[in-house]
Amino acid sequence: MMPGSLASLFVVCLFGMALGLAAPMVPLFNAAQKGMQMPAIGLGTGGYGNASGWGGEFWDDSTAEPAVLTFLRSGGRRIDTSLLYNTQVGVGVGWTSSGVPREEIFITTKTDSPLYGMVPAGYNETIASILMSLEQLRTTYIDLALIHWPGTIDAPNPAPPCFRPPNNWRVCRAESWRALEFLFRNGTVRAIGVSNFEENHLQEIINMRGLLPAVNQFEFHPYWHTDSLVSFCQKYKIQPNSYAPLGTPDHMSFFPERMPVLLLEHETVVDIATQTNRSPAQVLIRWALQRGVVVNPRTNSIEHMEENLASLDFDLDETQMAALSTLDDPPINVCQDPHLIP
Repeated sequence: MMPGSLASLFVVCLFGMALGLAAPMVPLFNAAQKGMQMPAIGLGTGGYGNASGWGGEFWDDSTAEPAVLTFLRSGGRRIDTSLLYNTQVGVGVGWTSSGVPREEIFITTKTDSPLYGMVPAGYNETIASILMSLEQLRTTYIDLALIHWPGTIDAPNPAPPCFRPPNNWRVCRAESWRALEFLFRNGTVRAIGVSNFEENHLQEIINMRGLLPAVNQFEFHPYWHTDSLVSFCQKYKIQPNSYAPLGTPDHMSFFPERMPVLLLEHETVVDIATQTNRSPAQVLIRWALQRGVVVNPRTNSIEHMEENLASLDFDLDETQMAALSTLDDPPINVCQDPHLIP
């Protein structure tokens, strides 16, 4: 459960969404501008497949541009992207073509390095990454910037200068966070946070006695949910943000040995969808929202976008919530396990 005050604010926002009385927003705290709110449902723009179609949907700028345009015209207001998704130019063209004012759109990006990858590459690399993102996204500010991963499971090659062998990312995480603090304080970024950080990685930032993250984005769905991490984030008013909330079916269909039954096709999910007269995707989104976790489902289908955005006017009861929460036995993850990153 969420701490009382944070839970109340989240529930009030969701209640307003269900009745159509308020925008689908949740408040942000810590390193976020005063009064800042985050749309509860966003659009993911990072594909897992290659250009030939193997591994799932292939996303690039030509995919992202019409998807972003369609999402915004369908009423969505939050776009999640990253430098190494290779979709930021398309996101920039999409939002500027939409006719929606910039101040109504919430854009999240991550501090990737073209040389070192989706890792905390240090102070200068973090600054350079955000400057590149500003240009690609055609904007003068970023709503939310995240450190993409806390590091790598194995020693990287090449390694950023801040890296310490044999596989120590602590200096890199600290330097990258200080760079985000600088960008937040000068107004380039309206909120800062992290992605794929576990409790030990978050504790390092807490111990720095500077700004705390506004958001932690991580894999979260009924097959893979670290409840202690959600509780830890909520204790420190860090908003949990789910990627792969539907279990990434386009990608995991290529790996039946890892996910024998796609999450959207699981009997429990389908049964609850029938009980509530909703789609399996809406059930999974609602499950996350009722856990206090905002979501970024990825799709380029207008039907699926509208379906996802319509996940706000019903509730799952305690029995349904509990049933979905037991599907992680055994746990099945889409991305690498950040618990293994030192």
